[in-house]
Amino acid sequence: MPGVLLLVKIGWRNLWRNPRGTLLTALALGLGLALLLISLGLLDGLHEKMVGDGVRFGSGHVVIQAKGYQDTGSQELLLPARVVSTTEKFLHTEPMKHVVRGMSPRLLASGLLSSAANAAGVGIIGVLPKEERAVSLIPVRIVEGTNLSDDKQSGVVIGAELARKLEVKVGSKVVLMSQAVQPTGTEATVAAEGGMQSTLLRVNGIFRTGVQAIDAHIIHLPLAVAQTLLGVPDRVTQVAILLEREGDSLMVARELRKQLAGEPVEVLPWRESMPRLVQIFRLDQAFNYVMNGVVLAMVGLGILNTILMRVLERRYEFGLCKALGLRPLQLALMIIGESLALTTISLSLGLALGSSAHYYISTFGLDLHWLFEGGAPSAFVFDPIIYSRLSLSRVASSVSIVFLTTTVISFYPALKAARTELPDALKVF
Repeated sequence: MPGVLLLVKIGWRNLWRNPRGTLLTALALGLGLALLLISLGLLDGLHEKMVGDGVRFGSGHVVIQAKGYQDTGSQELLLPARVVSTTEKFLHTEPMKHVVRGMSPRLLASGLLSSAANAAGVGIIGVLPKEERAVSLIPVRIVEGTNLSDDKQSGVVIGAELARKLEVKVGSKVVLMSQAVQPTGTEATVAAEGGMQSTLLRVNGIFRTGVQAIDAHIIHLPLAVAQTLLGVPDRVTQVAILLEREGDSLMVARELRKQLAGEPVEVLPWRESMPRLVQIFRLDQAFNYVMNGVVLAMVGLGILNTILMRVLERRYEFGLCKALGLRPLQLALMIIGESLALTTISLSLGLALGSSAHYYISTFGLDLHWLFEGGAPSAFVFDPIIYSRLSLSRVASSVSIVFLTTTVISFYPALKAARTELPDALKVF
């Protein structure tokens, strides 16, 4: 034990024989860890934003729909009113109040929207305006006019690209045509027998989401108007549920399946209802791992070069130590001890720099508007202000990986020092 303590003491003093080199090396490794933490925080923040915006443009964190709708998308697969009421009662229970942010029943269909100038195929979404505001991003992306309201039952909200194509503005009249729906398992209604149905609507508002498929195709109208047009009173296609935390989606879906046991429905978390978003998410994660690997490789090679150069410059010193009786293992342990001490200093510096940057970016955000001259383009889907999200587990794993990497890298310089040959090492040129 005294021999090990002595080697540690000698290794610590060796670090400060060249304080400028030690500090530069510590700063290089510290900056590497800080960059790793900043990149992880930004990428986790971007992932959180991607999922948050994706589910609010889509079907929510959890969606309830008729069995088979996910695979077929058939308009005839509808939910009865009792499913909606059962779901609403359950989500208002005490355990769910702090988990669920909102729910919105929707009726989905396709149709033809016509103006005096043009016509276009559209995706119809019948909504309850108050409930939809808590679940969807479309009501908060209104750029002209106002969103739907519960006291106006003849309005429609359309995308900016669709409004340009139809040459309409707020207050314009449009005609919506669609084929009446016959719900599965019911007899044909009068509306269903009539085939095509139409209704006159006035444009209440125009939204712009930045997503071409939404802005050029989707329209929102009151749920009652959509039900009347399609001939399906008290029926909806799905119930979209938005949660406070994405991580609760599996738990909420599981509990809802228990509540709706026996009903011909499917309850899906967002990872099952929106597979394309999951694919994008996984691709982004893979890119994240590659970039982090590149950062670690750069840091590791930099440390290896620095420590190896320090060892080669001290060849005479190691030769003298061996001449005085220091064994090869003791020489190797001394170099490893120096590397561990240097790594500890570097990690402390990196944690301080990375935590400071994370706090600033998580509080004020990283504004990327300057990347675009004249503002962000219309096709920019997400808000270009990114906030850092960094968990303690991320910090612990990053520090552990960097520590293990530098420790393993130090073995090669230690081996070089242990293999110092006498008497060549004592030659002075």
